[in-house]
Amino acid sequence: MPAIKRFLSDKNLKRFVTDYKNLIKIVNDSNGELDIALRDNYLSVYYKGNSLAKISFKEPDKYKVEIHKKFFEGTSADDPEFYEEVTESNSYMSLILSRQKPPRRFLQKKHINQFCGRIKQVNYGEEIVFEQALITDNLEREDLIIIDRQITDKELKRKRMDLLALKQIESNRYHFLVIEVKLGNNPELKSDVNRQLNDYINHIEKYFSDYQNCYEKQFEQKRKMGLLNLPSFIGGYSKIAQNSIADLKKQFPNLQVKQFEYKL
Repeated sequence: MPAIKRFLSDKNLKRFVTDYKNLIKIVNDSNGELDIALRDNYLSVYYKGNSLAKISFKEPDKYKVEIHKKFFEGTSADDPEFYEEVTESNSYMSLILSRQKPPRRFLQKKHINQFCGRIKQVNYGEEIVFEQALITDNLEREDLIIIDRQITDKELKRKRMDLLALKQIESNRYHFLVIEVKLGNNPELKSDVNRQLNDYINHIEKYFSDYQNCYEKQFEQKRKMGLLNLPSFIGGYSKIAQNSIADLKKQFPNLQVKQFEYKL
């Protein structure tokens, strides 16, 4: 068995593309704030680096969507009109969706906006905020492509890499780049982070063929899902800021404005 598997079966990929077209569009229109991550035959939806929902496949044509209770309760989605059944376990709500209660109705833009609004109220970590800024400010690049977040596998024993990227060597040749996000006041910077990074690098070298096969498959599946439009994709906070600054300068030509980015 490969050490890492973070992609869908061909059957489930086809199902997802058919049933979640609206979600894919919402994510693509979010300028990097929303993200769909492929896992071992399930998907995770993130908002600004925070887990919004987990989507699992149930036979023959149903889905299980798991979302934290505090992000779900009291929203417009909290209505049996949008799901077949619901159960609660460890503060998470598990909802069953079917063709009669289809995914596009539950994960519609109105509901996702409400979930995101709840997440905004949570005091999530500074490093997650910085990690999100790194992702959104590097979306349009060809020389460095961030391909996954919160990476683990069967051999890492619950350890997780923050980000995994592809760094361009030449034209169409890339190598893996492990990115650990640590703020200056994190005590791990003194010694632990060096050992941590070396462990991750050695781990990927040991299981290189598994990682290569996994992410080649994942990359191709994201293209089929319409989640990647490289190298022509332009978005992220940098692009939003550029448009806002242009409007600001047009209205107030004497105003001096500087933009700060998190380019890697």
